[in-house]
Amino acid sequence: MRKHVKELSEKNYTGAAGMHTPDFVLMFVPVEASFSIAVQADHEIFNEAWAYRIVIVSPTTLLATLMTIASIWKQDNQTKNALEIADEGARLYDKVIGLVEDFVKLGDRLDNAKDLHNQVMKKAITGTGNLINRIEKMKLLGLKTRKKLPESLRDYES
Repeated sequence: MRKHVKELSEKNYTGAAGMHTPDFVLMFVPVEASFSIAVQADHEIFNEAWAYRIVIVSPTTLLATLMTIASIWKQDNQTKNALEIADEGARLYDKVIGLVEDFVKLGDRLDNAKDLHNQVMKKAITGTGNLINRIEKMKLLGLKTRKKLPESLRDYES
């Protein structure tokens, strides 16, 4: 059994290139009685196999070992997914902050546009000596025109 442990470790199954392999290799002993005799005869066989990254299993322990491995793989996948979710969350957070910053800039620019609009309206319609008052005076003095000042601007003027 010790010889087989060493031979398995030399095959380097855990380091197979390009494959997602477990950290340990299972060495299955199909005859439970042989397994029991080997363990009783050599109490260190498990530790030595462990040092070679080999786990010795029997018919009695195989299913429990496989279920443990499946559980560990599931936990590993969940951990990887949680890390990926955290990375995505960080990128999403940065995007949201960038979007909010752009909304602030947009609001500032809209405020600036509204201020400029108000300045233009003051010059054209509402301010002292505005253009509309001046051209309306010219019309009252006899200026012949084809168009009339829209009602909405007349209301705005007053």
